[in-house]
Amino acid sequence: MKVGDLIEYKPPRSDHVDLGLTHRYFGTVIDFPPVSHPKQFQKVKVLTGVGMEEWILQFCEVVNEKE
Repeated sequence: MKVGDLIEYKPPRSDHVDLGLTHRYFGTVIDFPPVSHPKQFQKVKVLTGVGMEEWILQFCEVVNEKE
């Protein structure tokens, strides 16, 4: 995964229920914020249709790689 890739966010099933997520999330990678604590999840900053968001990297899947 690298800057410019199109990714899909697939959180665990419990997050779908808790957050009321009923649709799929897609975004373009714009940055990888540094982790400030060893137990913190690595996140990825993405540009979505509603603005910039930070998603947990392990729940992201590359849909289309930038060449």
